[in-house]
Parts: sequence; C-alpha cells; structure tokens
Amino acid sequence: MKTATKQVVSYIPHLEQYLLNYESTLLADDALSSLDVVEQTFLKLAWFFENPEKENFNLECLYKHLENEWLEVALEVVNTFFKKDTYLIKHPTTSFVTEKDIYLNQSQFADFLTEHDVPFTRHKLNTYLSRGVFPNPDMVVAGAKYWHQQTCEQYLGTLDKQSSSH
Repeated sequence: MKTATKQVVSYIPHLEQYLLNYESTLLADDALSSLDVVEQTFLKLAWFFENPEKENFNLECLYKHLENEWLEVALEVVNTFFKKDTYLIKHPTTSFVTEKDIYLNQSQFADFLTEHDVPFTRHKLNTYLSRGVFPNPDMVVAGAKYWHQQTCEQYLGTLDKQSSSH
C-alpha cells in the first residue's frame, strides 16, 4: 500500500476494505454506491494512488465534493503521493504545514528517541545526520532543522528492527 493510500486509510479506516475493488467494474460500482460523496472521492483517489497507470482521478471531484478540512486532507495526500510514492518531486522546496502537524526540532527529536528507550543527545543526532545515517529534516526554517512526527516514528521503527535482529 502506497504511503498516500495509508494516509487516506488513517483518516477513513473503513475504505481499506474497498481498495482492491477497482479491478472489477461491478465491485467498484458496489463499493462506491455504499459510500457518501466524501468517502467516494477519497476511495477514487486511493485507487489512483495504488494504480496510476490504469486508474485516473479527476480534480473536479475535489472541487465539487470536498471543502474545508477534507479538501486540505486531499491536497496533503496528493502532495505525499508525488513526494514519497512517485518521487516525481525529488527535492521538495515547499511543505504543507497545518495546525495538526507536529514537527520536532533536533533537541525534541533526541528527547523523543530517549523517551522510547533509545538514548540520544542532540550532539549524537547531529553526528548521525552529518554521516548520512539519520533522516534528512523534513523542513528547515531559518537554519533550524525540523522533522515531522511521522518521520521520527519511522526512524524509531527502523532502530527497533535493527535492535531486534541483533
């Protein structure tokens, strides 16, 4: 499942059961008929994410069926798709930051790791970053590095996997 599709499912969990239905027109029609227009829009978007070579998505759906928070979510997952799933945006220069986004600076990232039983200091984090064995910051503002909470959690997961394999 693509990163953008996982994001969609995190917002509307019951859509996961319909993800494979796009392969059959009959199943797709049944799935869509059981959902409201917002859910239909996100399901069509997820189908596109999963198979962009065969599925299409019309931006008109966003315009006609979404507003406010749902429209922001849709734009965020589209951005994720092009940055993380297709890599068509290789060196992002813009970032969507919303009120619900949580970014951690170097000290906070080190504290996050330490709180999860992986002792880290800001200095150690900086050393790992300079050696290329630490995730690049998701955002840099006035020279200060910030990582999205999801990036921090993913890195912690890779450390957990490394420690369990030893």
